[in-house]
Amino acid sequence: MPSTSGSKKVFVIMPFGLKRLPSGATHDFDRFYHQILRPVAQDAGWAVSRADEITEPGTIVNQAFRHLQAADVVVADISSPNGSVYYELGVRQAISPGKTILVAVHGTELPFDLRSQRVLFYSPQFDQDPRFRFAYREALVSDSPHVHNPVRDALADLGLNFSPQTDRIAFEQELHHKIERSRNIEQLLAVWHWARQSGDLPTGALLSLSYRLAVEGDYASAIQVLDAAFPEADGDWEVHRQRGFYLRKLNRLDAAEAALTRAYELNPSDPETLGMLGGALKRQGRYPEALRLYQQGATLSPTSLYLAVACAGMMAIAEPDNPGPALARYRQLLSEIDERPGQETDSWANLVRAEAHFVLGDVEAAYRFGRAAVRYGAERLHLESTADQILMLDAHGLTLTDADRFARWLVEEAKNQPSVTVTERTSETSVPDFPHRMIFHISDVHFGTISEGDKQIDLHRFVDSENSDRLSVELNREFHAALKRSGCAASDAVLVVSGDSTYTGRQAEFELVNQFLTELCENIGMDHSQVVLVPGNHDIDWLQTKSNRANRFDNYLTFAHQFYGEELFREVFPRITWDLKTSGRRPEAREIIYRRTDRTMTFVGLNSCIFEDDQNHYGYIGKRQLDIVKDLLEQEPPDNVRVAVMHHHLHPFPEPLEPRRGDSVVLDLSTVRDAGFVEQRLERLGFSLLLHGHKHKPQLRETLVRVPQDDVSRVARPLIVSGCGSTGVSHHELEHDQPNHFAMLELTQPVRTPGADFLVIEWRELAVRLGAEWVTKQRWTIKG
Repeated sequence: MPSTSGSKKVFVIMPFGLKRLPSGATHDFDRFYHQILRPVAQDAGWAVSRADEITEPGTIVNQAFRHLQAADVVVADISSPNGSVYYELGVRQAISPGKTILVAVHGTELPFDLRSQRVLFYSPQFDQDPRFRFAYREALVSDSPHVHNPVRDALADLGLNFSPQTDRIAFEQELHHKIERSRNIEQLLAVWHWARQSGDLPTGALLSLSYRLAVEGDYASAIQVLDAAFPEADGDWEVHRQRGFYLRKLNRLDAAEAALTRAYELNPSDPETLGMLGGALKRQGRYPEALRLYQQGATLSPTSLYLAVACAGMMAIAEPDNPGPALARYRQLLSEIDERPGQETDSWANLVRAEAHFVLGDVEAAYRFGRAAVRYGAERLHLESTADQILMLDAHGLTLTDADRFARWLVEEAKNQPSVTVTERTSETSVPDFPHRMIFHISDVHFGTISEGDKQIDLHRFVDSENSDRLSVELNREFHAALKRSGCAASDAVLVVSGDSTYTGRQAEFELVNQFLTELCENIGMDHSQVVLVPGNHDIDWLQTKSNRANRFDNYLTFAHQFYGEELFREVFPRITWDLKTSGRRPEAREIIYRRTDRTMTFVGLNSCIFEDDQNHYGYIGKRQLDIVKDLLEQEPPDNVRVAVMHHHLHPFPEPLEPRRGDSVVLDLSTVRDAGFVEQRLERLGFSLLLHGHKHKPQLRETLVRVPQDDVSRVARPLIVSGCGSTGVSHHELEHDQPNHFAMLELTQPVRTPGADFLVIEWRELAVRLGAEWVTKQRWTIKG
């Protein structure tokens, strides 16, 4: 188990000098402090101070409050009815759950409010009182799990503060909120001192707090925060990974290597761990090993700019007599970044540009892109990392012009960077900061055309032209901005495509969908496994149904197989055995079920097009499909957040449905016909969220089916139903003034907890007019 560095702190509050006690005797408080309180605590390994010894800048009140809040133990001498001592004691017990030791001269008459608390009494001849010395030392080193604090107990009863022992969920929420609200190093340290007194702290919050401290440059405190996660976190590779990185920043290379090696043992396929371990070995001069790790990480994460530029630099350092391949790799990196849409405003891409141009000798361009990186929010850790790389390249073979000057400039810019609340995660410096998980929900993209007389009408809105960008470029900008704003990594995002990706289900249209999704994934840094696909009614080839109805999903399944690849296709469609040959047996419609699980979420894609053909156009799921879903969920983690996806809408939209022919009423017949049964089964199967499309306009509902036969002991929670509008269809298929639309859903808790914030849903819309921009139409926070 890692050891926590640094002495524990005792802060003493007491009168100063000679004071007359209520008994009439004169007592020398200074001599008691210097001869007893200070040396006994120091001999036990504590750092001891009192208010007259504080040399920090700031007002006396603020200094004292900081020590009252941060000290592991406060010792209060209440022998004299001193207003300042009573005031500071009240402050300590109100703002900190930490230990407070009360001491007093024998014979002291205690105020009524303090009589319920334990007091260590000492003799007026304190230098001849070994019993007090022993009791005082024992009180300091005692590991009692709970110290009676009547002020904190009263605040807890009033609901004004929370303890992990009495209300763990509320405590964790308060801890996360305190971390998010902190704006500087002092506030972050105050949160740490407040939290650590409680013990048994949540690992996710410790990771978040340690990262914020590291961004401020306080790596020692960041390590101390992560040490508090042990021994429970010994099997958590993310904790070991971040702890190793912070140790490396303090140049404690052996300890860093040990921590990162442990992280690698726990998760050998994590590219971030490989990058960090490579960085530690690089600083030990083990260049071939470092290069191998960087290359291994880059293979696992081919879109990672950090690993790519680290490889380029390591090639130069490992082979200083042959810089040609490294310089060629830097040139290739510049070309690759230029080809990626949206990289102009990406801070890390601009930092990579700055490094590449500096190495290639274009110093002016290096400063230009360095300033752009700062302008677009480059973090201190990233700027310092680039400066470090420049200095190492200059010291190990490459002749660089003014490397020291450029590195110093980057470090100065890093010092000027303000604190951040949430940050974009990158390969070396990121922290997996759940509860931030992002779902991007798009639907009804509609690649395809129809004929109107002699004209071909494009049903997809977005094309490359002087007045518009293709949809992958539009969404790349939107998704990048959302990830940066939320602090969610691309690897923790999921893209849901809830059907109608095409218009007529033809092979040529699916090829456009494949190009669109592949480009979008590459630009964002998402793997194809992070994309959830379900078919929509327009993804069915109606021409096929006229000759052989069993073949109507052929083009959709062929596209899905091409997009995912053979291995992943079989994994996410576990009930499909078709070999994709025309002679093979096609799957039944109910078997076309998508399933994907990661560490916190399970996605199930339903086929609501069971009966879709050239004659029947309505949604249906069916009991047999839901029975398959139940079987598939048997092996899934029960605590995962379960998300269902289908194309057709579960509920009718709130819209006027007026008579059009005589007295008959035109109904919305495109809803899922067995909606009530589907809703009830999804709720009972533990789904929290259902995503759908189809209607070309959005809606949001929370719904719960109750029947007399329900088990009253079962906790019933509403199903959250989020419908997406059309993300890509042209105005020909939209109602009047209806914009294009997509949704962003951010999970704020790893589990669904009643009363706690669970899901934030944001609607983004693009009006159907030239020059329109995506705007937020509505944003909701939904409780668990």
